[in-house]
Amino acid sequence: MTARILCCLALTAWSLAALGHEPASLCEEAVTVFHDVSKIGRKDRAAANMTRRHEEMAAQGWRFADAEPYIENSDLEGLFITYVRRVVCPAALNKDD
Repeated sequence: MTARILCCLALTAWSLAALGHEPASLCEEAVTVFHDVSKIGRKDRAAANMTRRHEEMAAQGWRFADAEPYIENSDLEGLFITYVRRVVCPAALNKDD
């Protein structure tokens, strides 16, 4: 998953350069959360709960990037869900210093 995040960061820098923006001014921040389905059950609104989480994250400026299942003993235990958002790079904030 780390390779995917690094790939996304590289593609973001490339696409911003193609748009005429300075790649150093915007970065992409990522966060991965664990969505436990074992306690709520796969038949007990797991998809609805994940949709609600997507909506909550979108309200905070995050967008869905990836979901990886976590399987233990052949049972789905949960999902690792990654969200990303654009932020000002820390280096860009320190340019005025």
